[in-house]
Formats: sequence, C-alpha cells, structure tokens
Amino acid sequence: ERRLGTTVTEVGDGYAVLSDGAKVEADAVVWSAGVRASQLTRQISDELDHLGRVPVDRRLRALPEVFVAGDTAAAAFDAEHTVMQACQHATPLGKVAGYNAAADLLGLPLRDFTPGPYVTCLDLGGAGAVFTRGWDRRVMASGADGAAVKKWINHRIHPPVDDARKILAAADHVYIELPFFPLSEGEAASAV
Repeated sequence: ERRLGTTVTEVGDGYAVLSDGAKVEADAVVWSAGVRASQLTRQISDELDHLGRVPVDRRLRALPEVFVAGDTAAAAFDAEHTVMQACQHATPLGKVAGYNAAADLLGLPLRDFTPGPYVTCLDLGGAGAVFTRGWDRRVMASGADGAAVKKWINHRIHPPVDDARKILAAADHVYIELPFFPLSEGEAASAV
C-alpha cells in the first residue's frame, strides 16, 4: 500500500504513525531518506542529474580528461534506467573507470561499462531478507531463503586487502558471479 505525500512522525513497538494521523501496524520499519551525490560533482559539470550525478558516456568519461564512477556517475544501465547508488553498481563502475583512466594514459583501448543484472537484497534482521531481480523488483526469495542469498552476496563483495596479486585479479573481475541468477520466471524461490 502506498501513501504518497505522507511522512513518518513516530515509530513504536509494532507500529508507525504517519503525518496524516494514521497508525500502521508494522513488523519492521525501513526509513529511507534518499541519497545525493557529493557537491564536488559541480566542479566537473553544471549538467547534473536529479541526484547531483555527473552524466558519463558508456566508457564513464565525463570530460576528455575525467572519468567518473560510483555514487557520482549517472551511467546508463539500459535505455530506460541509470545505475543505482549502491555497491552493486559502484564497485564495477570504479573498476571500469579505473581501468579506463589507466588505459587512456597508456594509449590502450577503453572498456565499455556493461552493468550486470539488477538485483536488490534487503536484510530484514530476524525476519530474514528479501531478494528481488529486475527493475520491477520481482521477489525471488524471502525470509530464511532471502537471508541465505544476502549472506552469500556479503561474503563475496569484500575485496582482498593483503595480497597485491589477488587485489589486481579482483580488480579485473568486474562482476560477482550470481549462480542463482537468472532464475526462469516459473522457478520457485526455494530453488535459490
């Protein structure tokens, strides 16, 4: 249920109170205040997107001498979407922008940024987690099954920190392999 133009004014044990006076029962309350890119993006461009991010081309170049990555890059995901300000996009953005900055200095070919599949995995504490795929956020796993997916992802997103060879190998590996993705439309979430 959506209640537009309404904010949360109080959160209590098992409920939230909205600014229109409605009291809503809730097992969990997720308060999302939104994100904006750093004001430093204004030093690169006056043409920022609605989140203050710098528009970039498919190689993450904003200006001839500037590559942009992470939460400050308004990079295309596909024809309809730009990437999200989240680690699933920020990490590969950083790897591709870093590669391209070095390649540009060395006169080598640049890589295109080609995002991996869009997924969302939200930890709900004792209630488990919810794992979705696609921009319409189809639920693929929830509860304990979703928590297992979230745990699997969390164990794989942390880069090595003490071995130069492993660090460089991880830098060249742009995306985490998701063996459970994509599931066919008819598969049950328990297959995850």
